[in-house]
Amino acid sequence: MGWQDIFTRNIGWKITSLLLAVLTWITINTFQEGSNPGRFQGQALTEQRVDNTAIIPLAAAPASTNRIEVVQAYDIRVLKLPDDPTQYILQPAQVTLTLASDADPAPDLTSPTAVKVLLDPTDIPPGVNVTNKLVKVFVPPDTIIKGINPERVKVTRIKPPPSSLVEMEPVKKDSSEGDDADNGE
Repeated sequence: MGWQDIFTRNIGWKITSLLLAVLTWITINTFQEGSNPGRFQGQALTEQRVDNTAIIPLAAAPASTNRIEVVQAYDIRVLKLPDDPTQYILQPAQVTLTLASDADPAPDLTSPTAVKVLLDPTDIPPGVNVTNKLVKVFVPPDTIIKGINPERVKVTRIKPPPSSLVEMEPVKKDSSEGDDADNGE
């Protein structure tokens, strides 16, 4: 068998094997270059210029003339039953609200009766004495809450000491028993 037979026998399989080997090498090389973080180090950043003559300006949104915006601190009120002796310490005791309104007539957003910031401790489990809770904010209709700072406050539950049971009065001796003892002497 000569050299010519070695190269020409099964030539179709040999060419197919060579093409598959080249495709495999290109695929592996592409994945390796794609995961290389230093591949962009040699590239310089350039600023692209935009031709502003083709840009059509959008119409500005109509601004409301009644728009009011208020940034104010409000005290947090704790919701609890009137006969509940449990006390709560809130840190911080106030939240800062950013409110806006387009309503006509504009509501009084500085009034504590119009804007209420509440904390409901009823869903705190009985064994937990310190936790963080979201505050709830109630505002007049057509009022937008733009920001609450902070949204969560630290709540510390302070339970009063248990009240002593019925205090016992000292037992008094009957006066008749005391008189008999005095007469016997």
